[in-house]
Amino acid sequence: MTTTKKRFASKEKIAEKKIMQGKGVDIGTAFVKCAARKGDSIIFRNQRNAFFEVEFTDFTKKMLDNSVVRYIQKEGKLYVVGDEALKFANIFHKEARRPLSRGIISPTESEALPMIELLIKSIVDKPSIEGEIAYYSVPGEPLDADFNVIYHEKILHGFLTKLGYTPKAINESHAIILSELADEDFTGIGLSFGGGMVNVCLSYISVPIFKFSVTKSGDWIDQQVAMAVNETASRISAIKESSLDLNKGDGLTKFESALSIYYNHLIEYVIENIKDVFEKTEKKPRIDKPISIILAGGTSLPKGFADRFKRILYQLKFPLKIGSIRMASQPVRSVAKGALVAARADEEKR
Repeated sequence: MTTTKKRFASKEKIAEKKIMQGKGVDIGTAFVKCAARKGDSIIFRNQRNAFFEVEFTDFTKKMLDNSVVRYIQKEGKLYVVGDEALKFANIFHKEARRPLSRGIISPTESEALPMIELLIKSIVDKPSIEGEIAYYSVPGEPLDADFNVIYHEKILHGFLTKLGYTPKAINESHAIILSELADEDFTGIGLSFGGGMVNVCLSYISVPIFKFSVTKSGDWIDQQVAMAVNETASRISAIKESSLDLNKGDGLTKFESALSIYYNHLIEYVIENIKDVFEKTEKKPRIDKPISIILAGGTSLPKGFADRFKRILYQLKFPLKIGSIRMASQPVRSVAKGALVAARADEEKR
């Protein structure tokens, strides 16, 4: 091989390596996810954002090891983490603990900071090069709660910096638009129905017109239904995730009936807030053609959610021309994927 060809091949390898760099990290109330490129595919890793304390004994530790249950040993305590935490909570008829509450790091959970740091480490590999760019999701400022997301954003920035990344924040619902609306010039509305919040973004040619959040979402539904039917929120969450069908009209159990009622309320609440924010927006974009609405997030997963959302939206006379209302191609992965799109775009500039 000639010297020129060797140099060309070397440059190709460098370019290929750069394209592979960049990660997207979705830090949600219910799950932590990471998206990274491997060849032509996107590889996702995830972990449920929950933990459950169990009594520490050598025997218990051995049984957890034998059962391949994920746990963390810290200062003489054992914490079962991830999906297993929810299973243990249901077995003992207790609530799993969450490092995040209402979309941000919980101010009342004493183990929140070390636990979220360990969960992030468990899904985010070491950077391929020092300073690799990692975009991480942050919620919009809430309309219905008196807190901001600055502390949350800076803590997560510090965790990823410690791992060797160059962290950059991206709004959660804006990431959905980057993930799903490339063929529509990144123009439309992204809705992320997460565990702690619903995040909303209206974007025109990739530029956010407005973005915000509301603190009623999946956890709120679980808590309200749990109070209505005298059950734990963890149990309601398990039912919601495993068998809820919002298309079902007859023969509903008391759990399904209560879940249906609160899903209606949540969807109406979100749409009314979008209408209100749009009306208050001073410089409204002139969007002549109908735009798409993308639905994503774990709370949007029950069968029939998109159909119910469409029905309620048309009843409430939405102020914009709406074309397609559809689920994201991968509803629980679209935030991480959109963050990865942003990270790769930045890496290619370097």
